[in-house]
Parts: sequence; C-alpha cells; structure tokens
Amino acid sequence: DLGGVKYFNVSLETCDGSLELLDAALEGFNAEVDEAAEERKGGAGNLGKLLLSAGDKTVAILCNIPKSLQEANPEVTMADWVNKLVAACEGAEVAERVETETVIKLLINGNSEKGLFPLKMRDAAQDAGFKFVKEKGLIPADDDDDDYVIDAEAAGIEW
Repeated sequence: DLGGVKYFNVSLETCDGSLELLDAALEGFNAEVDEAAEERKGGAGNLGKLLLSAGDKTVAILCNIPKSLQEANPEVTMADWVNKLVAACEGAEVAERVETETVIKLLINGNSEKGLFPLKMRDAAQDAGFKFVKEKGLIPADDDDDDYVIDAEAAGIEW
C-alpha cells in the first residue's frame, strides 16, 4: 500500500451498460498482481471503486468498498455513494438493485421520452460520484498554487 487516494469513480466505455461486464471488470480490478507478468494488472482489491457504464438503454453502476475500508472509514458507505448517483439521474427508474456486504449493483433505465439518456445520466452520475468523494475529504484538495516556479538549478536545467 503506497497510501494516497483510496476511492475512485471510473467510467468504462466497453461495458455497454451491462452489470455482467462490470462484474468482469471488477474481477480484473481486484485480481492479485502477478509480479512476474510483463504487464501489471489488477491489484485494486483494497480500494473503493465505483464503476459506471452507459449502454443504449441503461446505466450500470457497481460500487465496491472492501471490508477493510468500510472499517477504516465507516462514514463512507456504499449506500450513500450510490444514492448520490441515483439522485443525479433525476428520477430515472432503478430496474435492478443487488447488495452484498462489499458490493452494490444497480441497473438504471433510460427514458428518451422524459429526456433521460443513459450517456448523459452516466456523466451526471460520474460528476455526483466525484463530488461525493471530494465532500468526504477522500481526495486531495486542488493545488491552485500559481506562484510555483521550477527551480531550474535544482532540476538540473542549465540556461
């Protein structure tokens, strides 16, 4: 564990609004890292993840917070995180909701007649998810230090 940010919102384009594909993606995220492999994959089992995907008719949401993070940060619940995203979808119908101790999965129906388009709903949910982790202090504050100047000598730059 290198410290730092432990909660992430991730939009996945290729999952096409499918909970089954989000399950497969989560399995890949949480896979143990094979140190001997050429490419480093997985290793995110100890991180809180909110995965989003939009298809033609649905938005799929999968929230995973491992027990260790739930115990370390009891004020950050999967239900609160997911509910912020559902609220951002402005009254869209939740067609499916499945909960376990460490995962909540939702499938939300779009409705073009009501102006509820899955891609726009996913983007609104992504924004709401980011705001949630920011409000909870789970990501570093923006560093707006415009006065920062690289020390050319210290960086080894010769003029």
